[in-house]
Amino acid sequence: MSVLLPRFLAVLRVVTRRRARASPTNLMTIALAAALGSVQVRAQTNALPDFGVESARAYLRALAGVISEQVGASSEGYLCLARVQDQLGEKGEAEQLARKALKSDPARSDIAVFLADILIRQDRMEEAAACLRQAVERDPKCAGGYRRLGMVLDRLGDRAGAQDAFAAAVQQAPADASAWLLRGKAFLDEGKLKEAVADLEKACQLDPALANAYYPLFQAQTRLGNQDAARTALNKFQELKKAEKRDVGILTDDQRDDKTDLRAFAAGVHRAAAAVLLREGKTATAQEHLLRAVHIAPTEPEAHELLGQTLVRQGRLAEARTNLEEVVRLRPNAATDRVNLSTLLFQLKESAPAVAELKRALELDPKQPAALHNLARYYLTSRNELPEGLALAQRLVEVDRSAVSYDLLGWACFANGKTNEAIVATAEAVRREPGNTVYSARLRRLQQLTGAKQ
Repeated sequence: MSVLLPRFLAVLRVVTRRRARASPTNLMTIALAAALGSVQVRAQTNALPDFGVESARAYLRALAGVISEQVGASSEGYLCLARVQDQLGEKGEAEQLARKALKSDPARSDIAVFLADILIRQDRMEEAAACLRQAVERDPKCAGGYRRLGMVLDRLGDRAGAQDAFAAAVQQAPADASAWLLRGKAFLDEGKLKEAVADLEKACQLDPALANAYYPLFQAQTRLGNQDAARTALNKFQELKKAEKRDVGILTDDQRDDKTDLRAFAAGVHRAAAAVLLREGKTATAQEHLLRAVHIAPTEPEAHELLGQTLVRQGRLAEARTNLEEVVRLRPNAATDRVNLSTLLFQLKESAPAVAELKRALELDPKQPAALHNLARYYLTSRNELPEGLALAQRLVEVDRSAVSYDLLGWACFANGKTNEAIVATAEAVRREPGNTVYSARLRRLQQLTGAKQ
């Protein structure tokens, strides 16, 4: 029996929970297609009861009934209903719906991964491996595909296949700490201690709070005779485990995770339904779902983000500002969120706070192309800080060598009295988009100003 077997389902469960909390956008592609059970409710979101963690499962059943009358059948609908059934413990129903979703859209690797998760929990490893192979063949970069395949193959006793899958996992997703952790554990089980240490240290580097990486690192360092390094890893492991107990308080890990996941899951279903309804032009109904999502999980930024975008499209800019500001508050280190907020602030004619958001975005990510472009354009349009506008435009073409970027650089050079450089930059924009008449006209005007040969 594989040494990884006792850890297999536990690791899968942790990874799934982390994804539910850290990547709620996985639910953005989901919709409901049919009612659950025999619950009968009106097809209005406001017909739902107030959400409560203790009654979350009844709430999900009622929510399914509401949305089933609002959203048509599709692969997204089947998948969302399958997720709800899975959350409610109806594994057979969840599997059938997932298979319908995959049949409806065989190219969706995320559906194949979800179906594999259901099969894994039923210990149907051969079938799970087939689903995961299908997923990675269609999309080698699908989230967690190779990592799961490696665990399944290890469970089936295929050590070589598992190692190949783990190698593909770290290659396709080098920032995935769990992938490095799993490959490191596999190396440890095989007695490849130096390789194990390298992978486990990488996992700890990517996620310093990943407690489960430090204990196998302690084991590997101990077996290598590196007592000081082993002691450091063990101390870190114990420190993180103590911190987990303090954070949990009187709740067990399972209770804490269940409460968090149910709230995030219910909000995600509302948000997913809203995304589909928006595509169908049912804006008012979509907004009801988004308001519910915000109410249920106010610390989840995704519903605030989608609601803000919806309000912007309706021209309700002042209302949208509240939501986009909340997104920035909840994700303070996301440069793109600050760029989005700055765009709205410019629309509201509030240039000073918009510029402040762009500057902060560039502090977080000096190569953020939209921030570089928008701030340079503002300086050039307002004729304020023209040298800084040029510097920003020069930085932009280093990270985004598009025709738009070179056109902006040409403008910035000309505004700073560098006409020859402006001609060179604008000519590059024309070269990259020869059919763009605006760029061609600008180049001709610049050449006429200097008498340059056309």
